[in-house]
Amino acid sequence: MTYLDGLRDAASVDAIKNDLLKTAYENEGSFLHRLDPRVLLLWYFVFLFVPWLFYDTGVLLGLLAFVSLLAYVSRVSLFLVALMAFTVASTLASYAVVTAFTGDPMAAIRALIPFTLKLTIISVSSLAVFSSMGPKTLAQGLRSLGIPRQFTFLITYGYRMLPVLFEEYHDLVNAYRLRSAAPDSPGRFRWRHYAYILRISMRAFYPMIFNVAKRSRVTVEAMETRGFSHSLHDEASKDLQLADLRVRPLDVGFFGGSLAVVAVIAVTL
Repeated sequence: MTYLDGLRDAASVDAIKNDLLKTAYENEGSFLHRLDPRVLLLWYFVFLFVPWLFYDTGVLLGLLAFVSLLAYVSRVSLFLVALMAFTVASTLASYAVVTAFTGDPMAAIRALIPFTLKLTIISVSSLAVFSSMGPKTLAQGLRSLGIPRQFTFLITYGYRMLPVLFEEYHDLVNAYRLRSAAPDSPGRFRWRHYAYILRISMRAFYPMIFNVAKRSRVTVEAMETRGFSHSLHDEASKDLQLADLRVRPLDVGFFGGSLAVVAVIAVTL
């Protein structure tokens, strides 16, 4: 198998699907998963503002290294990391191309690096936090902060439907591949093959949307027959849902240690 074949297999629908599902459901052994979801959400809200307090590139790089370490121990999907890296690189490249016609592109890139680092820190923090919380813990954390249960149920339902949607989309793509003729010649760099895959992928997207709408209506009717609307305003139901939440010394140590790391980075760099 050539290097190009291996790269194509790594970027296949099956590989991406398994990678995303592993990130969403199989992070129970990660460090951040053991923390209380309320503490994780509070830490995330703090780190939404911490990068904007600094302008020095060295400090921002130190913060990026810290959140990248957390993302590594959180077992973040490599596909999501690659997508984020491509977005950052393409943004800087587009600014360089635009400024090449109006001024010094390198000066523009140097001016945009701190802003890009701040956005990257927030993005990596988001990946680390939300990759460590499953649908149940995320819904519990948001519910404990006063978020209406209708919204938390939508998040949980979306997580539960994710494997079904991936599987259905994959089946639709395979069905279109069986019913349509592939190009006789792949062309230079296999561009005809990739154009064919892109075309049937777009065609399979619309039937999936209609199936999602139909499945959502059936789910709403099933939830209503089980008294979902009545439980929205029942305090006993809320207490039962949040009964297993506990703030432990590990949670306090993680939050305080993170603030200490930020202080050390700000002082030493």
